[in-house]
Amino acid sequence: MNDSFFISKAISLGLKGRFTAKPGVKVGCVIVKDNKIIGRGFYQKYGGSHAEINAINDVKKKYKTNYLSKLSGSDLFVTLEPCSKKGKTGACVNELKKYDFKRIIVGAKDPTQSGINSLQRAGYEVKNLNNQQCQILNESFFHKVKSKKPFVRAKVAMSSDHKSVFASKQRKWITGIPARNDVQILRAEADIILTGAGTINEDNPSMNVRSKKIIANENFIQPERYVFSNSLKLNWSAPFFKLPGKKVVVTSKKSLPKLSQGIKDISLMNLGKNNDSLNSKDFIKRISKLNVNNILIEAGPRLLGSFSDHDLVDEYIFYISPEKLGDKALHFYGGNKQLNFFDKKLFDIVDETNIGKDKKITLRKK
Repeated sequence: MNDSFFISKAISLGLKGRFTAKPGVKVGCVIVKDNKIIGRGFYQKYGGSHAEINAINDVKKKYKTNYLSKLSGSDLFVTLEPCSKKGKTGACVNELKKYDFKRIIVGAKDPTQSGINSLQRAGYEVKNLNNQQCQILNESFFHKVKSKKPFVRAKVAMSSDHKSVFASKQRKWITGIPARNDVQILRAEADIILTGAGTINEDNPSMNVRSKKIIANENFIQPERYVFSNSLKLNWSAPFFKLPGKKVVVTSKKSLPKLSQGIKDISLMNLGKNNDSLNSKDFIKRISKLNVNNILIEAGPRLLGSFSDHDLVDEYIFYISPEKLGDKALHFYGGNKQLNFFDKKLFDIVDETNIGKDKKITLRKK
């Protein structure tokens, strides 16, 4: 068994924090001696003990008074460079330096830290695998570090004739249950779910994570829910506002109306306008200053069009029903540009799969 094998085990552990480590990074760690894993750990929740510390504690728990001899001469595999700066917890490198590791193998370098250099100066042999899967594990984080903006993903449920809004209000769902269950994963991964006033007023959505398996984890925290509304003509009794969790109304108004009084955990973000619409570019600038790595847009044609027109969406996930909705239904894109989302010159199809009766296609801009 080689280094790639053990870092893959660490990646699997890191994925356990997929829904609970946010807005922090997903990190897994294994400690290996004599080709055997003797300790495992992952970053379980934001602000909690880091993966390396949890793996060391696992060794302590298993081997009790004999843990020091077990750690001596062992290899530590971690998916992301150990932190060198004190944050919500102490710097991991200081804890690692207490033990006589033979090697420390890092899956991916963290551009915000200098843990590798610190450990090497202390005399440790450190190897950076520069593993692609370790990069993908924290794709939104690396995107934020590089671009200074959060990773923005847009989810679109539409018919085979590219319509997303029914002509009649008698129906609610375009896609089937398997596709809607898949969306729960997208929501659970997001720091923020963003929608528009039209979606709140017409569809009456909850815009939260309802998957029993996900919310059963005691460390899971619901994403923050943002709604764009210039006029503030909103259904303030909608589930979006009544359900627990932080809600933010993005508007050009200076204050919330009296109808919003009594709603818990609600606040206002005042935003300028671009023509008659709220300025989506300014919104991303504002959000980029916060501890936010991942935004999921679930909105109607107009809001999606605004973000698309300003080139603010990094990834589109389409759930496409086989049925057609006809000419009276609204197209999913309501922007001003003539964008062909399935033009291979503009977008790459990075994934295509069937979910129940529907098709899921993931696009990324070139």
